[in-house]
Amino acid sequence: MPIIRAFFACLLTTAIWSAEEALPTVPVGFRISVVASDPLIRNPAAIAFDTRGRMFVSQGPQYRNPTPQTPGDDVRLLIDDNGDGVADRAKIFATGFNCIQGLAWHGRDLWIANSPELTIVRDLDGDDEADEADEYVLVYGGLGNLEHAIHGLNWAPDGKLYLSKGNSRGPMTGERIAPKPFRELWGTTAVAGTPDLPPPQTFKKSDYRHGYHHPEDDWGREGGVLRCDDLGANLEIVSRGLRNPWDIAFDDGFTWLGTDQDQDPGDRIFSPFMGAHFGWGHRWSAHWTGEHHLPTAPISGPLFHGSGTGVVFCTSPAFPPAYRGVFFINDWLKRQITVYRPHWEGALMQSDARELEVFAAVGKGRTMGESSGTLFD
Repeated sequence: MPIIRAFFACLLTTAIWSAEEALPTVPVGFRISVVASDPLIRNPAAIAFDTRGRMFVSQGPQYRNPTPQTPGDDVRLLIDDNGDGVADRAKIFATGFNCIQGLAWHGRDLWIANSPELTIVRDLDGDDEADEADEYVLVYGGLGNLEHAIHGLNWAPDGKLYLSKGNSRGPMTGERIAPKPFRELWGTTAVAGTPDLPPPQTFKKSDYRHGYHHPEDDWGREGGVLRCDDLGANLEIVSRGLRNPWDIAFDDGFTWLGTDQDQDPGDRIFSPFMGAHFGWGHRWSAHWTGEHHLPTAPISGPLFHGSGTGVVFCTSPAFPPAYRGVFFINDWLKRQITVYRPHWEGALMQSDARELEVFAAVGKGRTMGESSGTLFD
């Protein structure tokens, strides 16, 4: 299944649909269909495909206001027995996580963004279930609440994991304290003797317990984009000055694009690069767009009043040429997917239009809320 189909499947899960309602509209020549729905999945948030092309979906009851007693989210393998493009059954691959908002496969390891943690699950015996024979690896803990959480997991061509992190702040006491680069973004310090990069902890399924951070506002100074090596080694900040960068993706030239959420001037589109500061929480001169403002890196697209929650770059040969070499951006609030067609202004990637083109949209009159659990391709 092409990556763009995975993107649509993930992005069109955040409004309530029923079987009687019309599917989202798409351009002439495209077709959209249901891949999976309740009871196979409910409230899905992230999708990843393994090396065999199989679809793994995060779903569960954790978002939006979990308590310590709320059952954990799980990751399910969707299985299409007859090859008709519709999932016939689901198998729980791993379970017991705080709110999952990102997935990425790396070899045999499934990386899971489940703030306040970043976790790896390893299916060592290959039975498609992370059970007592397998491993749950806590890479980082204490990463803050689920509101402005850790998202956007991408294993990149340089062999590093890139991730986006909102400005929710973790606690500076307790057994799980965030690594130093996160604390630097938040403008906090830990007690003397706290390691800069706590070592990973490996558990069996029965021993693994997700952390809990009350989902109320607990903001640090800023969020950012970070990267690390395998098992979380050599963690460093790539870009900073972000508020809630939900997703990031790179094109075939290893140029990044992401969205950053804000309630007032509008969400922004940015292109992170090493050392960039995008203005939020700047120590002495904050700015939201960076236009004509030297301390702040300029944004890479028009502001939009919505909620950017997903980005993917499309090179699929299944798509016509007009839709290759473009980014697709999801707007959760407006229930639509837009097209970002890049062009270069010197060293700055920009949109070729003042307003992004709508590619897929849910009809008017629908009510937003928790997903009923419907995936489309």
